[in-house]
Amino acid sequence: MNRSPTTRMGLLDVRARRTVAARGARLLRAKREVLAGEIWRLMREVLEGRAKVDDAFREAVKALALAKAIRGEETLGSLSLVAGREIPVRVTVRRVWGVPTPSVEGPSLARHADGRGTAAGSWGPSGAAAARRHEEALEALLRIATRELHLARLGEEVQDTSRRINGLEQLVLPALGREAARIEAALDERDREDAVRLKRLRAGRARR
Repeated sequence: MNRSPTTRMGLLDVRARRTVAARGARLLRAKREVLAGEIWRLMREVLEGRAKVDDAFREAVKALALAKAIRGEETLGSLSLVAGREIPVRVTVRRVWGVPTPSVEGPSLARHADGRGTAAGSWGPSGAAAARRHEEALEALLRIATRELHLARLGEEVQDTSRRINGLEQLVLPALGREAARIEAALDERDREDAVRLKRLRAGRARR
């Protein structure tokens, strides 16, 4: 930190900068508290969402195992090739609590039995159920993706905010405090010297 002029104006400038830095630290602490609260709220949603995704994929795997046993793995493999498709997923960035956060949006994935490129009857009830279960599981995964990304981004922002708070409270504020103390000490010493000179001047005049 560059030294400020050892003057009254220099002291006022340092004190003003210290006030601004202290206010900035308080605002950052308030921001971190808000972000932490949002993280806890999102964490509950993410944990619940993950549980739903796990359940959805567990049911999908069970349905697929049953369909393979009934329809045969080769038949289902051929049907899945016909039913394959690209899923358009749109990723946008929005600001949540001032933090840029990616948002994942996708279409509805669950299809009717006749919407998979073949006649509905070719899948059979078990095959259609397995396909639907996997589509529903993927929908659940896409829904939780945005919250997962938001949670990760907020965690990064909390870490960055904490670093800035530490920088202000452990480096900037102490340095400004020391600088203010240095200027105050120098001004006090200057005032004492001026007082001594004035006293000597008055004493000299009195002797004359």
